[in-house]
Amino acid sequence: MKNFIKVSAFLAVILAAAVSLAACGSKTGEGSDSTKPGQTESDIQTEKPKKGVKITPTAAKAVQTEKYETADFSITIPKGWVVTSGGTNIYHSIRVSDPNEPLNQMFVLLKADILLHSQAGKDAWQQNYNAGNTQAALFAKAVVLENPSTEGFFRIFPQYAAFVSDVEPDYAGYTFPQFNNFTVTERYPSTGPMKSSALGDEQLRATFTDNGKEGEGLFAASVVDFGSYMISGGNVVGYQLQAADGGYYMAYNVVAVTAAKDTFIEWESVLTDCFKTLQYSDSFVSAANQASNEKVALAKQISQNFNVTMDGFMSSWESRNKSQDIMSQKQSDAILGYERVYDTETNEIYKATNGFTDAYDGKRYKPVTDDNMYAEPISGYIEKQ
Repeated sequence: MKNFIKVSAFLAVILAAAVSLAACGSKTGEGSDSTKPGQTESDIQTEKPKKGVKITPTAAKAVQTEKYETADFSITIPKGWVVTSGGTNIYHSIRVSDPNEPLNQMFVLLKADILLHSQAGKDAWQQNYNAGNTQAALFAKAVVLENPSTEGFFRIFPQYAAFVSDVEPDYAGYTFPQFNNFTVTERYPSTGPMKSSALGDEQLRATFTDNGKEGEGLFAASVVDFGSYMISGGNVVGYQLQAADGGYYMAYNVVAVTAAKDTFIEWESVLTDCFKTLQYSDSFVSAANQASNEKVALAKQISQNFNVTMDGFMSSWESRNKSQDIMSQKQSDAILGYERVYDTETNEIYKATNGFTDAYDGKRYKPVTDDNMYAEPISGYIEKQ
């Protein structure tokens, strides 16, 4: 990206020491937005008649997939979902979302830059800009990351998305997800390739809001310190020129898979299975190498690093505290007026409106009495015919 490349050149002159970042485990793709045509979930959602009952599968259960491919990357996506991308080279981002429910999504940003160390540093950059240093403009607008960690980064992500969308024309037309009110509900050890050098590196399960709607999902990002740089804002105290830390952090391999609240349990396997198919082309990696001062891994290594993250998501999900899901699902059922039954032949679980088991006189579908079943995805909705 043009502005960030200029900044890198500027800092190379004024920084006393720079941190060399190798093997970023980054992923890259096409810089233009595009939509893959296909069926919507409502098109593929069908009702399955069974003796005495009618079953409507959930959107996740009924989903079909297809391969989406560009010159820069390929990925398997749920049929009818929208693929958009923005940014170039190491700053590239991809978002795959459900047009019927945008909270159902897969998101990756290869690198987030610049995340300032302190508000004092930001103020100093602003004073430099006000004094006529035009190269300080980007830093004056940048976001402060007070808590350098995976959680800290996602807490300020809406501000970062607004900043980078404003200053970088390569993101024109691209819409970042909004992880407002980011609240961690569970933490897992990082499996990312940069965990040894990253700060507060974790995989997180969290809730958030976007356009007033609640979502939940799994998140990963590796925050790395680029180093400190003392900069003067021009203030003099006791005949001494005051300086502040104008250095910054960067976040690599920013990944999220999310769904509408209380439905992530249904979508988790679909999202992680699809996202794990993401592959970047050799031609893109070659272009990224030429355009960046950083050493970008080969396409095969990038894919391997991404697979490590997805494997970590899957492992984290399997080892999660299921009591959280049990409580949340029971509460949701109580509010919406559902009870749960399971198919004694297939063990599939269904939601039914309250009173179904009183009216149903067959033997195949039994009430759910095992709390652990509330931690499993439902296959659909059942009603008596």
